Amino acid sequence: MTPRIKLVDLDEHSLVVTIDADGVAELHSAGMCKMRAAAILRFVSAQLAAEHGLGPCLPQPEPQHDRPEEPLTAHAGSLDREAKLWTDGTGHAWDLSLSWRDATDQAWRWHGSLDRQGTPIMRSSDGSVAEPLDVVRALWGPLAPVIGDEA
Repeated sequence: MTPRIKLVDLDEHSLVVTIDADGVAELHSAGMCKMRAAAILRFVSAQLAAEHGLGPCLPQPEPQHDRPEEPLTAHAGSLDREAKLWTDGTGHAWDLSLSWRDATDQAWRWHGSLDRQGTPIMRSSDGSVAEPLDVVRALWGPLAPVIGDEA
């Protein structure tokens, strides 16, 4: 997979924070009062802390929603039914114990069935639609896991 690169014009934004995969942060606040930037960051920090709740961080599933254009190669996938983990033909793991939210804010959940190619069949939260995961992703993606599974 080729890396996706997005350029950010630092003169176009008052405050830009970038954080790499190792957690190293870089801050750009050209033209903004440092105290105002600090107040905004404290507010954002308080929101994130409140949303997290008590307890340790849970391991995050691999972000399938970052690969919307990549096909799943469903016919080459494999299922670990006990772990509720499906690995698509490209080697990416999908946690089927979670609900997955699409671009229209519809939640999808696996109920234990596979199609003829071995692809998990997902059902919409209202029960009106049942489609294989690759079809759901192609028609309504990108998909993102529902953290806390409030779907």
